[in-house]
Amino acid sequence: MQINFTDLKKKRVINVLDGRELGTVTDLVFDFPEGKISAFICGDRRKIFKCDEYIVNLCCVNKIGDDTVLVSLKTGE
Repeated sequence: MQINFTDLKKKRVINVLDGRELGTVTDLVFDFPEGKISAFICGDRRKIFKCDEYIVNLCCVNKIGDDTVLVSLKTGE
């Protein structure tokens, strides 16, 4: 499956462990010098003063659907 960043950043990220929406994809994390994506960063861009950002490793991604990305992420709360 291939997906470009423009389409990925439009999708909501949902944590299946607690049912919480983590926001949308805001950035990608690359491994250097391999040049492979190892994780993405997601958060709620609508919050002005407080923005919780989460780093989601690709191994935590359960499914990428039409509208959402389902992840299993222990957030520590």
